[in-house]
Amino acid sequence: MKNLLKIAVLVMAVAGLTACVKDLNTKPIDPNSSTSFNQERMFTKCYSCLALIGQSSPKEDSDVEDIDAGTSGFYRTIWYCNELSSDEAWWIWDDKEAVQLNSTNWNGTNTMIRAIYTRLVLDIKYCNHYLTYASEDTDEDKYRKAEVRFIRALHYFYLLDMYLYAPFLTEDSNEFPHFKPRHEIYQWLVEELRDLTIVLPDHRLNKYRVGKAAAKLLLARVYLNADVYNKYNKSWTEKSALDNAIKYADAAISDDGQHGLVTAPIVSDSGFVYTAYQRLFMGDNDREDVVKESLLQIYQDGLYAQSYATSMMLIGANRIQGMIPWGIESEWHSMRTSPTLIDKFLKVKNIQNIDRETAKAMRYDEYHMPAQLKDDRAIFCSDGLNTGKQFSLSGPMELGDTKYLFDCWAGLKFTGVYSTASLPKYSPRQSKDWPDTDIPLLRIAEAYMIRGEAKARKSGNWNDAIADVNVLRDRANAPLLASMDEETMLDEWSREFWYEGRRRIDLVRFGRFFGKEADQYRYHWEGRMGNTDSKPYVTGTEDYMNWFPIPSEDKRSNPNFAKDVEGDPNNIYAAKGGDGYAY
Repeated sequence: MKNLLKIAVLVMAVAGLTACVKDLNTKPIDPNSSTSFNQERMFTKCYSCLALIGQSSPKEDSDVEDIDAGTSGFYRTIWYCNELSSDEAWWIWDDKEAVQLNSTNWNGTNTMIRAIYTRLVLDIKYCNHYLTYASEDTDEDKYRKAEVRFIRALHYFYLLDMYLYAPFLTEDSNEFPHFKPRHEIYQWLVEELRDLTIVLPDHRLNKYRVGKAAAKLLLARVYLNADVYNKYNKSWTEKSALDNAIKYADAAISDDGQHGLVTAPIVSDSGFVYTAYQRLFMGDNDREDVVKESLLQIYQDGLYAQSYATSMMLIGANRIQGMIPWGIESEWHSMRTSPTLIDKFLKVKNIQNIDRETAKAMRYDEYHMPAQLKDDRAIFCSDGLNTGKQFSLSGPMELGDTKYLFDCWAGLKFTGVYSTASLPKYSPRQSKDWPDTDIPLLRIAEAYMIRGEAKARKSGNWNDAIADVNVLRDRANAPLLASMDEETMLDEWSREFWYEGRRRIDLVRFGRFFGKEADQYRYHWEGRMGNTDSKPYVTGTEDYMNWFPIPSEDKRSNPNFAKDVEGDPNNIYAAKGGDGYAY
């Protein structure tokens, strides 16, 4: 791990980051930048590591070395690994790490997989540093410690979910960390989150800090995925995981009125309507009547919190000059949707069945497509507008040229436009280059999906999920479902949360990612691994593709790896690189 983490030097923290998490009213600091512990600044550092890449410019000086700084942030690394590896998004620039993820051809040298591994462990070190030295003299001090414990737990969730074995650190130490199998991390995480549902504040102390509800939702997510994380746990006999998923999802939904779904659209003075769902991903999604749906909101600000690793990536990557204004001027034309994502909205069980040939004739921008597909969540653009080109649904896996941006519809869910704008082109903004759009990382909508799915899995009847799923469909002005099956449930996860950095998690849980279980469904996404309709998904992929490899460099450099991972008598992958991947 020492090889992967930047060795910090004694420098002063950059004062320009004072407002990186504005409402915290503290200054962030590099824990290694001062010989004395600054509790105020270190607390902010623990939150700001969710939003920023490091201590200074968004273009340089990342906390993570040996990768393009703009791609090294917490959210972007998670997003790449969970979305580009799935059936929702294609990165069309010829970036090696993205190409490997898109083509399901990654290994232990993939820089993005190494970056998320390093980012997660580094941020955990920041949290451990705070927890070791911070005082508990006041109630505020105690709440802050609980909040930092939650941030650490969130990072451990992603280590748990993405790796079969992961380094485990709960103390402030510069020694090589030991590795734990995911089922042991699962057990620790469950106990930690259960305690946090007690010690976190009942009410979050401002909109960018967390309260009990965030711990309840994350705990419900962990319980829903319990069988995945305990697949190789020989002593796994717990039968109450689904009951607990229901219990904590229900607790998050029944929170004391502080949180709830956004259900009201906004009608501007000009009559322009921004839907309730659309408002969650707009430049002013920090409004009190919108942020109530988010249990953890990653702060972004065009002046004070600039990052290529959060909403800038989601907004700029999907745009090109000639589209409807999107609140900022940055346009990367580097990403587009996959046709299999569009299919989720073209085909809805017993509601509509639009084939792709018919869909090719649909020419609508992102503000009119939702009505055509009867779902406010279908925020896609199929109209070439003033770009000089036309979007299609052909979807070949080609890279490195802007023309391929048009081989599938543009996914324009995130925007820098404010919901108060009379028209998108008149949207206010603080900066022409950077959005103010926050990332709603944990949304209360997930609690409805978890509760519905857990009920259905417990009873064996997918119709038991209908009530909760229909709450979200009703909010999206989509026709309500009269019946459910497993595929419909998986599709609903995508319809609600597409492009939000979680798709791989759901595919794995439903057995639709890799391994023998996935083979029986012949589940595939066009363009990945050379698969097309005429050359379908090749069976025989290994289970280990359901997680990512520990970076080869860490396998070689950390002396604990051989003992903890390859030496684990219960590790069936001990002879295959420890996690199934070769060094």
